[in-house]
Amino acid sequence: MFIKQIAVLLVEDDPGDARLISEMLGDGGDSRFLLTSCETLARAMDRARNEQFDVILLDLSLPDSYGLDTVMKMRSEAQDVAIVVLTGWTDQTFVGVEAVQAGAQDYLIKGDVDSKLLRRSIRYAIERNRIEMQLRRSQQEYRSLIDDVFDTSMVAVIILDKEFKVVWCNEAVEIYFGFQREDVVGRDKRILIDDELKCIFADPDDFAARLLEAYEQRVHTDRFECHVLPDGDREERWLEHWSQPIRDGMYAGGRIEQYTDITDRKMLEIAEAEERQFAEALSDIATVLTSSLDQQEVLQRILANLYRVVPHDSASITIIDEGNFDVIQFDEGNKHNTKELVAQRHLQLDYGYYTDIMYDNRQPVLVADLQENTQMESIAEVANVRGYVGVPIQLQESIIGFLNLFSQKPDFFSEHHVHRLSAFGELAAIAIQNAKLYHKSQNLAALEERQRLARELHDSVTQTIFTCRTMAETALRRWKKDPERARELLETVYELTITALSEMRILLLELRPASLTQIGLKQLFEQYLKPIQGRRQFKLVMKIDDIPPLSPDVQIALYRITQEALNNIEKHAQATHVSVKAQAHEDGIILEIVDNGSGFDEAEVQNASLGLGIMRERAENIGASISIQSKPGKGTRILVAVAADASEDRDDTN
Repeated sequence: MFIKQIAVLLVEDDPGDARLISEMLGDGGDSRFLLTSCETLARAMDRARNEQFDVILLDLSLPDSYGLDTVMKMRSEAQDVAIVVLTGWTDQTFVGVEAVQAGAQDYLIKGDVDSKLLRRSIRYAIERNRIEMQLRRSQQEYRSLIDDVFDTSMVAVIILDKEFKVVWCNEAVEIYFGFQREDVVGRDKRILIDDELKCIFADPDDFAARLLEAYEQRVHTDRFECHVLPDGDREERWLEHWSQPIRDGMYAGGRIEQYTDITDRKMLEIAEAEERQFAEALSDIATVLTSSLDQQEVLQRILANLYRVVPHDSASITIIDEGNFDVIQFDEGNKHNTKELVAQRHLQLDYGYYTDIMYDNRQPVLVADLQENTQMESIAEVANVRGYVGVPIQLQESIIGFLNLFSQKPDFFSEHHVHRLSAFGELAAIAIQNAKLYHKSQNLAALEERQRLARELHDSVTQTIFTCRTMAETALRRWKKDPERARELLETVYELTITALSEMRILLLELRPASLTQIGLKQLFEQYLKPIQGRRQFKLVMKIDDIPPLSPDVQIALYRITQEALNNIEKHAQATHVSVKAQAHEDGIILEIVDNGSGFDEAEVQNASLGLGIMRERAENIGASISIQSKPGKGTRILVAVAADASEDRDDTN
C-alpha cells in the first residue's frame, strides 16, 4: 500500500505539547509524517525559508511572538505552505475567524484534538491551501492579462455594468481623455457624458446624442469618429468609438466601449484633402488668366481664392506701380474693425515696414505677433490683428506687389502657410501681369493670341505642373510610411513632367508664329498636334501625306483650323475617336477632320458658334472652301479644300 509522505514543521515551545503532537502523528494511518520541531518563531521562519514543508503546525504563544501577529509573520515567510494554528485559547470563534483572516487554513484547540482529527486537519489544510494557491495564480494571471493586454494597450477601454456605471477603464482612457481613473470608475457614464466627457470633443452634441441614444435603446453603436480637442496635457487626436455587449459573468448586460486612436490616418486624410483643396484653388486662380483681363476683377478673384489656400481674418494686395506701393485691394471678410489698416491708400501704412523688407530681400515675412513690434503695436491693436504673413508677388526677377494676410490670433501662421502663399503668389503674378499687359496693349490681335495661349497654358502645362507638385508633396509625406505608393506617385510625376515639357515646347513655338512655317505640314502636325494627345479625352489618328511646301499663310491657316477643331471636339463633342487626314491632289490640298462625337443641329449652331466662325474666317483668308457637316448623335465632318494656286509656296523676295 502506498503511503504518502508529509513534511510537517511544528512550532511549539511547550515540550509536553510537542511530544504529544509527535505521538499523534506517528500513530500509523495512510500517511507518513516527517516531523521537524522548533521552539521559536524566528527559528521556524529560518527553517521554512531553507527547507520544504507541506504544513506548519503553529502555536500562537511563543517566546518571541504572540497572537495573530505570529500567523501573519509566518505567512509572509511561507506563502505557499498550509498553516494550521494550535491554540490553547477557548474562544474558538475569535481564534478561528481571526486566524483564517490572518492567513491560516485551519485551527485546532490543543485540549480537544486527537490523532485522527489532527491528521485529517493536516490533510484538509494542505488541500485547501493547494486550491487557494491555484486561485491566486489564476487571479494573478488574469490581472497580468489585464495589465499586459488591456491596461498597456493604446486602445482606450471602458467597461460598464448593466446600469451604465463605469466599473473599469485602462490607462489609455487617462491619456486620451485627460481624466484620472479614480475620477471615472464608479460613476454613471450617462452623467459623466453630460457633465464632463462630451466637452472634450469638437462636436459634443453629436457625441452625446449617439451614446445616450444607444444607452436608452439598449443597443450598441456602429463605429463612428470623434475629434478630441487639446487642453493642458491632453493632446488633439481622432478616435474611433465602438461598443460590444458583455453576455456572461458578473457584468452580464453591460458593455465594453473602445476608442481606437486613428489620428495618423485622419491627419493623412486631412493633409490629402488640403492638398486637393490647394490644387483646386491654384487651378481657379489659373483660370483668372482666361476669365478676365480686367485688373480689378483679377485682384478680386485672387482675394476670393486666398482663404482656400491659407485661412486668415483679413487680406490685402499691394501693387507696385511706377515706384509707388499702393494697397489697391483689401478683403476684410466679416471683420469690420480692420478698416483702419487701409484708411490711407499709400504705404504710410505701418505694415509697409514689412513690405520694404520683402522688397529688399525678395523673401516672405512671417510675424508671430504684430502687437509685440513697436512699429506696429498701435495700429495692430486698433485693428485687432496679431499674426501676419506676407509674400512678394514676383514675376521672373521683378517684384510687382505683395500678398498680405492678417490673423486676430498670435502665432497663427506657419512656414507651411508661407509655402502655400508663395505658390499662390506665383500664379497671382501671372494674372496681375496679364491684366497690366492688357491695359498697355494696343494690338487687339496680339491680345487675342495671348488669351488663347493663356487658355492653352491653363488647359495643359499649368494643370500638369501643379498636379505634379501636389503629387510630389504627397509622395514626400508617404515616403517613410508607404514607400511603394510614394514610388508610384513619383513615376506618375515623371510621366506628367515629360508631357508638360512637350506641351511647353509647343507653346514656345506658337509664341514665334514664323516657326510654324519652317517645317512641312506633315512634320508640323506630327510634332505639335499629336504630342498633346495625352491630355485629350479621345484617340487621335493622323494620316498626313508628304505635301509639297505651302505658303506660310496656308500652312498656318490649316494648322489653326485643325487646332480649333480639336479644341471644339474636346470641349463639346464628347468624342472617343478623331481622325485627321491631309492629302495632296492635282487640284490642291484636302484637309478632313472627322469625329464620332455627339454632333449638333447645323441649323441651330452654324451661326452661333464662335469656333466654327473662326474656322470659316481662316479658310476665307486663304481662299479655301470649308464644309462642316454634323447631325445629333452622328458626329461631325469638317472638309477644307485649298486650291493648288493658293497653296503654292512663293518666294516673295523677287
